[in-house]
Amino acid sequence: TSSGSGSGDGGASTTSSGLDREAIAADLRTKTVRQLRTLCAQSNIRWANLIEKEELVQALVKYQEECLKFSVSGKIMPGKVALIDDDTLSKELTSSSISGSRSSNNIPPLLLDVFATWCGPCKMMSPFLEDAAAELGDKVRVAKIDSDQYPEWASKLNVRSLPTIVVFDGKTGKELERVEGAMRTDQLVKLAMKHV
Repeated sequence: TSSGSGSGDGGASTTSSGLDREAIAADLRTKTVRQLRTLCAQSNIRWANLIEKEELVQALVKYQEECLKFSVSGKIMPGKVALIDDDTLSKELTSSSISGSRSSNNIPPLLLDVFATWCGPCKMMSPFLEDAAAELGDKVRVAKIDSDQYPEWASKLNVRSLPTIVVFDGKTGKELERVEGAMRTDQLVKLAMKHV
């Protein structure tokens, strides 16, 4: 029997945000229930009351839709720090021009940590960045990019020391403020909230 939670598509599989619901659902259906529950847990989706496999699939599809409202690439999740690559950063900074039906006024600012794996202060700041992302929730997109893997971005952003924290406007992708050096949770939150 059908649970009724996922069959009533009405034939439309692509949402206004550009998400191909059916392709994502089909991919998720290839996973085991245990894998789906793990994905739900990683996404902070409460799955204990989701009995059927299809309920897990639909919960994850809905979560993907919500993430695309928050982040054009879908790779930056509310309340989490995303380790991003050059293509993702490009998409996030040009989000106002490709946001489709969504109003660019709703795109939150981006707090970007430019770091290196060998950098001591960067390592020290990492848990503070995680805590700040959790506190900021869906008010600010929080990401980090490795300056050694993507030196062209470090150069383009004129990074002179590590870590460098840069806040970008959600509407225009323009730099609003930057701070060089490690910061604590309260300092990161204060920096980001000035631009919300």
